Amino acid sequence: MHRLSSPRAARELPARGTPGAVAIIPARLQSTRLPEKPLLDLGGAPIVVRVLERARLATTLRDIWVATDDEKIAAAVRNAGGQVVMTRPDHPAGLDRVAEAVRLLSDARTPDPEAVFVNLQGDEPFASAAGLDHLVRLFERPEVRMATLAAPFPRSEDPDDPNRVKVVVDRDGRALYFSRSRIPSGVGEREAAGLLLHVGIYAYRRSTLLELSALKPSPLERSERLEQLRALWNGIPIHVAVGDYDSLGIDTPEDLARARSQWGEGRVSG
Repeated sequence: MHRLSSPRAARELPARGTPGAVAIIPARLQSTRLPEKPLLDLGGAPIVVRVLERARLATTLRDIWVATDDEKIAAAVRNAGGQVVMTRPDHPAGLDRVAEAVRLLSDARTPDPEAVFVNLQGDEPFASAAGLDHLVRLFERPEVRMATLAAPFPRSEDPDDPNRVKVVVDRDGRALYFSRSRIPSGVGEREAAGLLLHVGIYAYRRSTLLELSALKPSPLERSERLEQLRALWNGIPIHVAVGDYDSLGIDTPEDLARARSQWGEGRVSG
């Protein structure tokens, strides 16, 4: 059974013209590389709670929900004063869990197709609040249907690292392509600082999110192992907000060690 756990009753999400977006934080317990990742400790609190805390710092979010299929995650979020929507356990990706959560939360007969939702992964405890606000403000332009973040590629890192996804944009700030390879390919070491690092936080209008979740994986998506290419393959433009928004996501034990070191040193972005 799908359940909502909130200090107040579920209601229709922001109507057109109402300021503020809604953040959905998808979190699942199972992880092949880092078991029970959302519940692992980071500075005295579970990782998923640290993500919730970062989202609360954004001024453009009017509501925040954690979407999960696990009662242990739900209990940790509730203990931190957060809101939980229980979703199915069989979602292949975070996008699908977010889409189900949006359907459950939008309980009006005619939910607003233009309402904006942010997909903030449950393993991003260093997500930039300023980046979240920049992302949401892109939707003040009516032509924006989907958006994401990017940052200047760190000089200290290898631009050929396939775990650091690159993005190229056109003159209007729309993504042309995302790749695990270095793009543009002709960029040398001296020009590598001009590369853009993709930061995997997304926002969508409700109609676009549900359209995207209904589409099949594309050939490019399978080749690069990048879900956002499904949107580009199907003609859905992705606008990119660029700034100093680099964030340390946690996928491996090595990432967790770096995150704990960074947290202990107080190096948390704004």
